Amino acid sequence: MLIVSVLLVVFFFTFKSLASYIKKIRTGDPNESDITYWMFSYDFKSPNKDWVPENKDLLVKKRARNFLVFILYLIAFVIFLLLNSFTSHLLNFIVNPQFSYPI
Repeated sequence: MLIVSVLLVVFFFTFKSLASYIKKIRTGDPNESDITYWMFSYDFKSPNKDWVPENKDLLVKKRARNFLVFILYLIAFVIFLLLNSFTSHLLNFIVNPQFSYPI
């Protein structure tokens, strides 16, 4: 339970720091804001009906930001799993108070 608790704290602080970093960086896309930091760059609808190729530098920045958002989603999933594991260990300890090292 101690290992799960430590991992939960580490992943939580990693999630918070990565989210604040993604909020700070800008790729040059006009749709980006502090509210939409969790969205991938291709989630935004283009106001332009005609397809216009984007600058290669902008595409590289968008790919890097999309990778960071993907890592943020993975960390959120790991936090969900660790929180479930922590809850099950805690409930097991409440029901069965004898000490046994959880696997």
